[in-house]
Amino acid sequence: MESMEHSTLAVFVMLNNWFHDLAVAMLFCSLILLSLIYRKTRDQPDAIWMPFARSLAASFNKVISVCWALLILLGIVRTVAYRSFEWEEAAGTGQVTALVLKHVLLVSLVLWGTMSQLRLRKLFREGRS
Repeated sequence: MESMEHSTLAVFVMLNNWFHDLAVAMLFCSLILLSLIYRKTRDQPDAIWMPFARSLAASFNKVISVCWALLILLGIVRTVAYRSFEWEEAAGTGQVTALVLKHVLLVSLVLWGTMSQLRLRKLFREGRS
């Protein structure tokens, strides 16, 4: 019985991790697209583009909010379960260094994307659009 409970938990953790990774991917894609929308809006604002850009940005902002909520909730589960379900003995403590480097890179990319998101929001508020 204990083995079945452990395997059920392992499947739950695996699905949690998959959805966490999917949320990260969706966050990155949404931020990249907002960055492209910002550049086009800043460089070539026109009457036809602007309503579409505003609508698109609003949709991506909603996706980004959901992604953040999922990242936090699923990340808590992932962190708690890491040692039991993902730790690779062969990699030892070297995997901690790899995780730190991965997160530094990911946080840098998210900050870059978030800057574009905020600039686009400011551009829309200033009425230059």
